[in-house]
Amino acid sequence: MRLHNAMGTAAVQARHVRLPTCPECRDTLLAPLLAEHVSPRLVHNHWVCESCGHSFLDSFEFADVEDDELVA
Repeated sequence: MRLHNAMGTAAVQARHVRLPTCPECRDTLLAPLLAEHVSPRLVHNHWVCESCGHSFLDSFEFADVEDDELVA
């Protein structure tokens, strides 16, 4: 398989991701300072804005996934 074919396949499977913004200055944040995996389904992200220094926490809970969905 050629590289451009592999990249095309990956692009079709990619999901749209909306990056978070700082609640104070509205600057876009690229990655959390810390991701705390509370359980297999729950992650707490600790964010610090590089522009204004504001820090905050948000959480993400993954949907239940059947075992056969994990093998693709």
